[in-house]
Amino acid sequence: MTADPPERRRPRILDTLHWPRERPLRTIIGFLGIALGAKIVHRVRFERADHIPASGPAIIVANHLSMTETLAMARLVTGHHRFPHFLAKEEVFEWLVVGRIMRAARQIPVVRGSANAGDSLAVAARALRRGHVVCLYPEGTLTKQPDLRPGPGKTGAARLALGNPGVPVIPVGMWGPRPDLKHLWHRHTVRMIIGEPVDLTPWAGRAQDAGAVRAATTSIMDRITEVTEAARGARFDPVADASDGTGEAG
Repeated sequence: MTADPPERRRPRILDTLHWPRERPLRTIIGFLGIALGAKIVHRVRFERADHIPASGPAIIVANHLSMTETLAMARLVTGHHRFPHFLAKEEVFEWLVVGRIMRAARQIPVVRGSANAGDSLAVAARALRRGHVVCLYPEGTLTKQPDLRPGPGKTGAARLALGNPGVPVIPVGMWGPRPDLKHLWHRHTVRMIIGEPVDLTPWAGRAQDAGAVRAATTSIMDRITEVTEAARGARFDPVADASDGTGEAG
């Protein structure tokens, strides 16, 4: 019986440069593509924070103002020397060029409104177990509120978080990008604030408990609203507060 060959030691300089361990060339190309795309579409403004871990799994949740802000969010993650894995609607993966890029970059399709919608959470959970950063928008769609405050959240982010206790859930608030097609004609500045991880310990491990999932969803959305107000530079009018009801999908 032959012994397994000794594992090759990774050069220390690669860790110093934060060179990725998995699919390094493809990941580096992805980093460069994100940096270029984000610079073309938005002026991205953020400060690095220790809340996003240098290694290990993490869940990043944010408000959702426009289609192009995902590039800004990806730039924030790569700015912390991590590579993002987004949950995105399945239709995006069917676009000719963008779809190929999304699949090559191991992004996660979400089949909304079907019995298979939960499969995306299983894929996301596997990504977390492999030590990756998973990003998602708990609203499940673009913000619908007239003042662009984060709207009611769906339960997908909470179910993912409660099913993976110990993985930090990091809220990000962003302000600047405009909805609809307005962001295509003006290079908006996107300001992003990274908050401290959401404390979900009261409901940890209770991903099958509907009451716990709803409470955790409300907590996540409250924290996203707080950091969005910080990015906005002003509180939202309390009179216009949206219902804190939650949906079950995504």
